Amino acid sequence: MLRIKRSFTTLIFSLLIALVSAQTTELTFTFWGSPFEKDAVERMIKSFNESHPNIKVRAQHIPDGYEEKISTMVAGGTPPDVGYLNEGMALQWAKEGILQDLTPYFKEDPEASNRLPAAYYNYDGDKTIGTNTAAETIILYYNKDLFDAAGVSYPPSKAAEAWTWDDFVEAAKKLTVDRNGNNATSPDFNPEQIETYGISFPTWWGGYTPLIYSNGGSIASDDGTEFQMNSPEAVEVLQNMQDLIYVHHVAPTPAQSESLPSADIMMQSRKVAMSIDGHWKVLDYSQLGFNWGIGVLPYYDEPTTILLGAPSVIFSGTKHPEEAFEFYKFHNDPSQVDLYAKGLWMPLQLSYYTDPDKTAEWLDAIEGVYPPEARDVLIDYTLNNTPTQPVFYWLKNAGQIFSEAIDPAMTALWANEMTAQEAMDQAAENAAPLMQGRW
Repeated sequence: MLRIKRSFTTLIFSLLIALVSAQTTELTFTFWGSPFEKDAVERMIKSFNESHPNIKVRAQHIPDGYEEKISTMVAGGTPPDVGYLNEGMALQWAKEGILQDLTPYFKEDPEASNRLPAAYYNYDGDKTIGTNTAAETIILYYNKDLFDAAGVSYPPSKAAEAWTWDDFVEAAKKLTVDRNGNNATSPDFNPEQIETYGISFPTWWGGYTPLIYSNGGSIASDDGTEFQMNSPEAVEVLQNMQDLIYVHHVAPTPAQSESLPSADIMMQSRKVAMSIDGHWKVLDYSQLGFNWGIGVLPYYDEPTTILLGAPSVIFSGTKHPEEAFEFYKFHNDPSQVDLYAKGLWMPLQLSYYTDPDKTAEWLDAIEGVYPPEARDVLIDYTLNNTPTQPVFYWLKNAGQIFSEAIDPAMTALWANEMTAQEAMDQAAENAAPLMQGRW
């Protein structure tokens, strides 16, 4: 009799487990990133699974060959439910119906739709695949001790007080010092023996796009059919950036940069005084133990930065779109992912930029991560000075245009093999047959 009772109890228990399993929705989430990002994402997923007992998300970290592996999954009929995706592939796949159109989900969810407008990836006019995984902007970092030693005022943190380009160049000259202690304004300055450079900047598109926008220039026409980096506005910016290296001698050459450490390490070791870079570098700077700060970029006509970041998407092959969107909202919630407080990501939700309490939850969560000027640079500057989306949000074929037309010309420009006008005229010629309009 006892054995029968035990068998019956075991049967009931098994049926309950089967019932619960049958009611549990399983989702696959694919993502890339460093081991640091992997750990943070896995903690977020653990929190989601614990707070959503009827949904189980399985994480699949793909640190290398992400595009190829996702393409294989899609081709094999086993796409993930939710995942990171690069901009060009995401927009192409949205057009082909491989990705879910999230327009109705955002429209019906006021909380989800309360995100930075510049973070949305839209196609076919009024459809959206969603937003960045996180927001990022381009800003100016600097070593405060080097500024103090040179007697130069810190870069402004408020857009209304931003340096003009000429102000910026003058500051960079005063901060560029040779081995004999002469700065680049001195007639005795030796550009062959530089001890500290005034500025370091990235040579990829994030380094020059906000400055081109600031000068009223653009990468392409609004309809995406005309290449415009050979315009006077864009060429002026690019020539001025080339001159930082070869005329003013305040920035290292590309060849020198290859043999130097990263800009944050150079700044810590007093080899560079300022660096243009993405917000994500706050994570690195905050761990280096020196006196650093952040400011807004120099400007031409209008103070301008850009908002950028690859999107997260939901695949149309998911059998559980409602649950997938529930996770979509959760996976970049700053209250669930510590990558925001630690300085790698910026929030997408407008409340973190407009509600002082939410701002404090982000910027003050971990002491010593964000400098005092962060509210000006990361809140006001982001809200009011990101007027134009980079072309990767809307230009068809953008990846090929850059790889086959823009990047080769920029390589020649940075190497001082061409003037900015010559380089951009060449880029325009190569880009012309690649221009296909907007998504």
